[in-house]
Amino acid sequence: MTQHPFLVLLFLVAVLLVTSCKPTVQFEEPMPPGRFNLPNIPRAFRGEIVDDGEVTRIGKDSIWMDDEVMVNGQDFLLRRMAGHIVMSQPVAETGHWEVFVVKREDDQFRLGYFNDDKRTLRRMTTLLEVPFEKARSEGTPGYGYVLLSPSSKEFKAILKQGLYEAGEETVPLPRGGVVKP
Repeated sequence: MTQHPFLVLLFLVAVLLVTSCKPTVQFEEPMPPGRFNLPNIPRAFRGEIVDDGEVTRIGKDSIWMDDEVMVNGQDFLLRRMAGHIVMSQPVAETGHWEVFVVKREDDQFRLGYFNDDKRTLRRMTTLLEVPFEKARSEGTPGYGYVLLSPSSKEFKAILKQGLYEAGEETVPLPRGGVVKP
């Protein structure tokens, strides 16, 4: 196991429990467009992840950590595409969506997210019919972000080319049991 699995777990929990305050890349709609939402969290991801006394419990349709609960279909949406599970969360300040990808690798999983790295955005632009636009959130002080509107085919190409920031470390799949990374 790598030396910092807690950082990956912490990132996963942060993603699942709190929408980041200032997501730098947002999507016009949940990704991938035109796909059905998964009604349940896939079985291999269910169970408990215990790290340094922190327990994250992943159930059929909910994720619990301490007193916080997130429910699939209400707080986030799950969809599948190109070997990934795609999690979309609404961004209250903008009305758009923050998107994360979970890539399963044998008995492990890796979490990825989209950032505004110029090189990656340039590569994405070559795949998109509608180029990204720079937008600004409402309110004071507001923040800038990049808004993407890919079609399902374009989003699939983005995933296949790995045009997202993938975590360097993997976490074991709970598979209904307890995992201690």
